[in-house]
Amino acid sequence: MWLLSLLLLFSFAFSSPEELIESEVYKRFGNSVKVQSVRLFAPKNLEVERVELDMEYGRSRAVAYLYSGKERYQAIVNALWKAKVFIALEDIPKGSPIRPEQFKVEERFMKTIPSDLRLSSEDFEKYIASTRIARGTILRRSLLKEVPIVKSGDLVEAVYKSGSIELSFQAVAVDSGTAGKIIRIRREDKILRGRVLAKGKVEVLP
Repeated sequence: MWLLSLLLLFSFAFSSPEELIESEVYKRFGNSVKVQSVRLFAPKNLEVERVELDMEYGRSRAVAYLYSGKERYQAIVNALWKAKVFIALEDIPKGSPIRPEQFKVEERFMKTIPSDLRLSSEDFEKYIASTRIARGTILRRSLLKEVPIVKSGDLVEAVYKSGSIELSFQAVAVDSGTAGKIIRIRREDKILRGRVLAKGKVEVLP
């Protein structure tokens, strides 16, 4: 353990604070990040004892903290994040199902990665185009509409749970809904509320 500590101190002594920060960033995120610059707010010839990062994958805010004795100094890390994007190979009409073969996959470095850009080809079967997607467009979730897994008029399995009691019965969906959505279902002449659990399955709500 003492040898490891000695090696760390040796490394810190012969690296600039900016190099130490960059090293820590690559240690945490590997090749999914590209550091462009480090802006350090600290005295020159700072002796660094510890480096901490306040960074998350895909977020534009990237901060590092350097500790020297009882002092803490801040650095702004200018970084780009690697993202896998899907680019349309053809025009896709509104309302059309999304298929993997309609897209090519590219890796790009970006300042920030919006959550609606994080898609997987395994998700495609859940969506249709909510608007016309032109050839060359980068696919985003905001361009898609989730396909209902329960449709109005479907016969569904309704599950009711209360404590240790669980009952199931058949009902008819009054509304269409995606996973997690609250819809109405009908059992004989009674209307109930339920949450869509899976294709053909609804949990009855109190």
